[in-house]
Formats: sequence, C-alpha cells, structure tokens
Amino acid sequence: MGAFAPKTVFASRYEILSVLGRGGMGGSVYRALHVGLRKEVALKILGDTTIVNDGDVRFEREARAIAKLDHPSCVRILDYGRTKRHQFIAMQLLEGPTLAAVLKAEGRLSSARAVQVTKNLLSALAHAHGRGVLHRDIKPENVMLVGEGGRAILIDFGLAHLDDDAPLTARGMCIGSPSYLAPERVDGLPHDERADLYAIGVMLYEMLAGVRPFVGDSVAEILHQCRSRPARPLRAIRDDISVPLESVVVRALSKDPARRFATAEDMLAALEDVPVLEQLAASASSEAREEQATTMILGNLVVHEPSLWSRLWYRLRFGRWRWTAARR
Repeated sequence: MGAFAPKTVFASRYEILSVLGRGGMGGSVYRALHVGLRKEVALKILGDTTIVNDGDVRFEREARAIAKLDHPSCVRILDYGRTKRHQFIAMQLLEGPTLAAVLKAEGRLSSARAVQVTKNLLSALAHAHGRGVLHRDIKPENVMLVGEGGRAILIDFGLAHLDDDAPLTARGMCIGSPSYLAPERVDGLPHDERADLYAIGVMLYEMLAGVRPFVGDSVAEILHQCRSRPARPLRAIRDDISVPLESVVVRALSKDPARRFATAEDMLAALEDVPVLEQLAASASSEAREEQATTMILGNLVVHEPSLWSRLWYRLRFGRWRWTAARR
C-alpha cells in the first residue's frame, strides 16, 4: 500500500494531514481531519484487502475489540469501515509520547511514576478482560502517556482476542513481542488474562530497572530465558525499591500462571498496598520540616524579649526579682 499524501481525502470524509506511524499487521496510522465534523482523528488504514487473509480478519477484530471498551485508559474508536481496497479505523487522537519513547529518554522511572502507570493499565485491563478482550501485545510502544499527569492509555489492539471469536493462531505457534510473551504463550499453549498480567509485570520491571528482565542476542535466547530463568532481583539493580513492590513484580513474572495474580483487579489491589520508598522519604522529610517549624514557633513563644508592658506588669505584680527572671 502506498502512503497517502497530505490533503488526500480518504473514504470521502477524512482529509489526510500527516503520517503518525506504522500500526500492526501492515497498517499505517495518519493524523486526519473528518471533513464534516472538523474533528481530528487517528486514522489507521489497512492495505489491499481484496484478498481476505488473517490480517484482514484481525483488523476487523481490532475494531470490534476497541468498540467493546469505554475506559479512560483505553483508546476509543470513532468509526470503522471499508472502501474497495482498504479497511480503516478512526480512533481518538492522543497527544503525548509513548512509554517506549519516555524510557529511551529517561532510562528508568521513579517508583511512584512506574506504579501509577501500572495502575492505569491494570484498571484498563480489568475493564477489557471483563468484556472478554485480551490485548496480547502489551509493551511500551503500545502505551501512550497523555496530559499533564501522564495518564497511561493502552493502544493498538491489533493482536487482541475476543472470547466469542475463533482463534486465528494455530496451536503450537505464538505471536507478539518476544520480550513480553508469557511462557505459556512461548510454548503455544492456551492462555488467558494472566498472560496480559505477565506482560504488565515485564513492563513494570523495565520501568523500575531501566532494562528488561530478559535480554539476549537473538529471539531464541530471549524466549529461552523467559521460559527457564528467573529475572535478576530488582533490588540488586536499585535499592530504593520497597520489598513489597519487588514482590508484586516477582509474582507477576511467575513462570507458572497459577502463581501469578488471578485477575487485573488482584494485581491492582496489591499495588494499592505497596509502600513507595520515595514517597515515604518525602513524607518523612515533610514531617521533619513541620516538626522543625513547630519547634521554632514554640521557641519563639517561650524564649522572647519581654515587652515594656510585660516588664511593668511583672514589676508591679511580683517585684523586682520576678521582673529580672522574666528578662532572662
């Protein structure tokens, strides 16, 4: 499929403004303007669909998956359709960097920020899983940080599976990004929402450590580590991570799905109870400053230079010796 040039009107209603990037399954994503509503959208266009194949079916499935969702941390669909040669999805236009871009620029995130991003995504997954949607391609490239608070929004449902759809991947095969694949997916075994939670665990580890838990010179090496080796302990990489936070990551990365969190709600609840050492340190510092300020105020109240009226009152009431004591 050739790229659409700016000013091209697609499907009689979308004016192409610029290219935003490449989507999954061979699609391209454009910034476009709905010429009737004068509203900008992210327009994902799939190439030649005159021959029906898995990519064509997955694209339609992606549209139906997003249409099931209505959550502030899930991208929203606005339109879906076909032309003679293309399928397209018009989605909410999100302004902000991907998590991948932020990690590339910053290396790693503070514990507080990493936990907040993870909470946003777990809330989104709880919503999606509750509606029978598995994302199956959770990675930093598919997370956008939007707005001043940097809310994490899950995008690109191109590999999503809906519980009422027949599988498109043959048993014994796996699709997705190798570093974020749960072991059962590597082995081509049946999987459920716990595979998404494993990917969240990988991403939380990466945000905290600045590196992925499993790296190698080849896809085969990464997949081998994913199946058989434990990740390097987080607290061996940085010591400002609390033990409970590390425990959440370890559980999410369990090789055995039965040892992971059963649901996104369970993992979210565990993170709610996790102390973040940076926040504790800031709180302790704040308390120390408040205590210091209180001590200074009390000191100013107790150790002060008596006024002329105070000295006169002491002299008249108690005599000279009391007045002298008041001046000390």
